[in-house]
Amino acid sequence: MTFIKYSHVRFSVITVFLCLFMSASFAQQGRQSVIRGTIKDADGEPVENANVFIKNSRIGTQSDRNGDFFLRVVPGTLTFCVHYIGYVPFEQQIEIKPNEHRHLQIKLEELTTSLNEIVVEAKSPVQRVKESSFNVVAIDAKSMQNTTLDLAHAMSRVSGVKIRESGGLGSDLHFSLNGFSGRHVKFFLDGVPMEGMGASFQINNIPVNLAERIEIYKGVVPVGFGGDAIGGAVNIVTNQKRRTFVDVSYSYGSFNTHRSSVNAGYTAKNGFMIELNAFQNYSDNSYWIDNAVKDLETGQINSNRVERIKRFHDTYHNETVILRTGVVNKPFADRLIVSLNTGKSYKETQNGVRQDIVYGQKHNKGETLMPSLQYVKRDLFVEGLNVNLTANYNKNLTHNIDTATYEYNWRGESKYNNGKLGEQNYQDAKYENKNGNTTFTANYRADEHHSFVLNSVLSSFNRNTRSTPNDANITATDTMPKTSLKNVAGLSYRLNFDNRWNVSVFGKHYLQYSKGPKDVSADTGHPKYEIFSETFTAMGYGIAGTYFWKDFQGKLSYEKTYRLPTDNELFGNEELERGSTGLKAENSDNYNINLSYSKDFDKTHFVYIDAGYILRNTKDYIRRVTDSYSGKYYASHINHGYVRNISLEGEIRYSYRNIITAGVNATSQNIRDNEPETMGMSASTTYRARIPNIPYFFASGDVEVVWRNFVRRNNHLSFGYNSNYVHEFPLYSERHGSSSKRVVPSQFSHDVSLTYTIANGRYNITAECKNLTDEKLYDNFSLQKPGRAFYVKVRYFMNFFN
Repeated sequence: MTFIKYSHVRFSVITVFLCLFMSASFAQQGRQSVIRGTIKDADGEPVENANVFIKNSRIGTQSDRNGDFFLRVVPGTLTFCVHYIGYVPFEQQIEIKPNEHRHLQIKLEELTTSLNEIVVEAKSPVQRVKESSFNVVAIDAKSMQNTTLDLAHAMSRVSGVKIRESGGLGSDLHFSLNGFSGRHVKFFLDGVPMEGMGASFQINNIPVNLAERIEIYKGVVPVGFGGDAIGGAVNIVTNQKRRTFVDVSYSYGSFNTHRSSVNAGYTAKNGFMIELNAFQNYSDNSYWIDNAVKDLETGQINSNRVERIKRFHDTYHNETVILRTGVVNKPFADRLIVSLNTGKSYKETQNGVRQDIVYGQKHNKGETLMPSLQYVKRDLFVEGLNVNLTANYNKNLTHNIDTATYEYNWRGESKYNNGKLGEQNYQDAKYENKNGNTTFTANYRADEHHSFVLNSVLSSFNRNTRSTPNDANITATDTMPKTSLKNVAGLSYRLNFDNRWNVSVFGKHYLQYSKGPKDVSADTGHPKYEIFSETFTAMGYGIAGTYFWKDFQGKLSYEKTYRLPTDNELFGNEELERGSTGLKAENSDNYNINLSYSKDFDKTHFVYIDAGYILRNTKDYIRRVTDSYSGKYYASHINHGYVRNISLEGEIRYSYRNIITAGVNATSQNIRDNEPETMGMSASTTYRARIPNIPYFFASGDVEVVWRNFVRRNNHLSFGYNSNYVHEFPLYSERHGSSSKRVVPSQFSHDVSLTYTIANGRYNITAECKNLTDEKLYDNFSLQKPGRAFYVKVRYFMNFFN
């Protein structure tokens, strides 16, 4: 009760302070005039991040993503200016009367001079995101579109980010951000939650070509996303500008890996648009690993005899098509788009959650169908009020097949298993997941100092089981209802003062209703399932601020946040993960401090240094564990009481002109069990010990060298190098006996690439070598990942001007 009272007092003090400050600010601004308007290019497209200012004054701002701007000025004769890279500078002398509200429509004309002769004055969307009050890193995905990277591995070069996989292409992925992994981190596509989008549309199979930039929020997550993230969030931003283009690529590489994508769009002058995004991935995943092999005659595994063996049952492929059509830049809507996302996937299961468990026939299939609607309108009813509404319905069908009567070992040898059906547990059933999501965001910009954001996300989940005629093993739990309903609503206020500092304060309301089977038996060998339902509600809040001083930027934030259990955590995936109905929502107090320095020396040398500190005190931490059930190993989730996470990270980047770019980053994370007692109320043997199976120190580095106009004008050759280091970490708790003191060894891997672009990027060819030194790489529960691999990618890109 003391903590609750203290939290309410702290929130009240913050609210009262901001209300008083807002009153003073509005009173001061009442004596000024206003210039507002919209900036567009020759095609009528909004121009984002244009520099808008009054000549010979310190009054200035930048246009937002809708091209809108707002300036509060002193009455009189003024010279109004708009500058943006690649366009003719706009200047106009205007007479502003006291208390006048002037609205301007600015149309910029494109420059015809060479880009090398233009002075860069505007800030890119990536820079604008970095300079917000939130601890966020923005990745320019366009710079990676000639590589074979998917979205997940494009993020692996960011400090604090660790990508953990159970194998090769299409394997289960756990995304870790400053020590919090898996579902502690939420993913969004253009601000819409990606939960339930199906196996064919996940971040480790979506090509980087789909994105324009990737935003990684490490601390407080803005209200505008409406998610329940406790460990950060990732927003994948696609290019939604009006354009006509074609982008086609294909790559081939080791382990018979094929990846291709087709992105094309057409926008007519009357506003009609149609866009196609399609991609596929295929791999045999037939890489070599080192493991002991089971003798099928004796049933024994000699752990002292490790063999070099090749994976033989790990094929994966997926195909996805996204079709969008609608209208843009109409009086009734800036974007009114309907889309259809459909996809299929096929995945063979080579091993279980532990590498000594081998399968030879077990596999699953998946299908996804998702229609969606997007409506965007600027200045709805009043100037400065922008709304964005998206709605989608996602139907996923998963078919798990485990009907074999044979047992396999790592050599691919098989033995008849005495008529026993199923390698793990007999299955031949289809599971239908139905997901619905509605996201509404209203952003009101009162003036250049004050803005508000209202967001509400409503999502639903329902799973049905459909057995095949021969499947007599459907259990009572399979036919029991599995439903979940979530709503996260938030309101935030932002104060921006003189472009030197800004602060945001916000509140969130969380609601979840879940219903599904729960084991109520005390005998683990004889479970008894009953329908269990629960409703959870809570309030969260936070504050984030940033201050600019010369070439330095400081950020400080606090958040009281909750994370609601996901559908897979509650109900499992009907394969290698068991459900844990009754999981409590995690709640956490998160603190973040960040300091960065950036300096451009004579447009020649650029230096960027960033350091951050993150503290998370989490209660009812949801942790993924393995357990044995009916003689088989599964993964499941438990609430682990109190966990404290202290993370330190740093990054240094340097660039010389447009020739050399280099960077290095490192992350140290200390995640400790802060629960003094076990569930049985006895003293915990792991109190203040590290949480096992989580890396606590890792680093990465990269270098890129570009030879411009190589061989001929407008052709460029670039060489890239990336390295990744992970220090050894315990597989099990370091407090347990010597028999369990297994560790995942230290790993240091290297990747190199060579790219040649022709005709300023119209034709591109890239050769890559991943894991150059053939390092043994491990992740979850010591599952070995691919060794050295080679890939070649060709890409054609053409942008047509309407």
